[in-house]
Amino acid sequence: MVVNAEQAETVRKIYELYLSGQTLRNIKETLETGGFKNTAGTTEWTTSNLRTILSDEKYCGDVLLQKTFIRDCISKQVIRNTGQLPMYLIQNHHEAIIPRERFDAVQMELARRRAQTGGTKKSAPTGMSRYSGKYALSGLLFCGECGTAYRRVVWTQHGEKRAVWRCSSRLDYGKKYCKESSTLDEAPLQQAVLAAINASMSGRKVLADQLVDAMEQELAPVSGESMSLGDIDRAVTELGKQFDTLLAEAANGDADEYAERFRAISATMEELKRRKAAILSIRQEQEQIGRRIHAAASAMTAATVGITEWDDGVIYQMLEKVTVLADNRIKVTFRNGVEIEQTVDQPKRRKFA
Repeated sequence: MVVNAEQAETVRKIYELYLSGQTLRNIKETLETGGFKNTAGTTEWTTSNLRTILSDEKYCGDVLLQKTFIRDCISKQVIRNTGQLPMYLIQNHHEAIIPRERFDAVQMELARRRAQTGGTKKSAPTGMSRYSGKYALSGLLFCGECGTAYRRVVWTQHGEKRAVWRCSSRLDYGKKYCKESSTLDEAPLQQAVLAAINASMSGRKVLADQLVDAMEQELAPVSGESMSLGDIDRAVTELGKQFDTLLAEAANGDADEYAERFRAISATMEELKRRKAAILSIRQEQEQIGRRIHAAASAMTAATVGITEWDDGVIYQMLEKVTVLADNRIKVTFRNGVEIEQTVDQPKRRKFA
């Protein structure tokens, strides 16, 4: 496989836009307006094509074999493999267009947006409807009292319009389920989030230490496992030799006398294979967590020393969640796990007669 430089830039653009919070429809419009060509050489894009690009492992240098198979040699019908046959993942098979850390970040973002999907705002149990991408805090801002997502609304009072963020449960059901959640004006809420971001950047050395500690904790040896993968492989190989030796002895004698020893060796080998599979699974999860921490650290490091203006794309990439606490306070959770509490300075409203 050889990378097509022009098309590779388009793919990188798609990944960049998606991680900045853009919807597939918005990305489609951006590509078509900018004259970006697809593999067919046209500037017409579809959201399904974009979704395929965002989830295709080939862009990070891997290949997943046997995604489809032919039912039989007579019909030659191609069937999508949904578990009928094993698949085989070959990592680092070819030159990557997208760094693995960014690819993993996109897969997590795809999963997060799928989790937000609901037919209507009221049908979604968290109060979140379909991901819109219009505002960075949509799907990130949650009520600390009932756990429901906040929603942006524009209120008009005495001819004045104000954009506020409100608990969806309060908007849809009044005080039936959520009684004390705060209504936050958008401008001071954004300033509070920016203040939390800048506060985290002011302590870069502390943040770096926290990241190292987090990675060491996540990538620590598997708890309760005394054997390494090498130890397990060597033990399985030795048991295989014992099995072959025992089989040769049984061929010249009474097989029933060796049955219990056969069962013991087989059971031990199965247990070792199970332990190996468990270690590999845990290590894979640890590697994903480690890459996620690295990606979050890179985003924090790449940002300027102080962010003074609200940028939905930048903010969205840095935040994991914002929780509205009591007394107009928020808890900002970054994607690297760091949490900072901040006060939202609500404006004093003049009273009308």
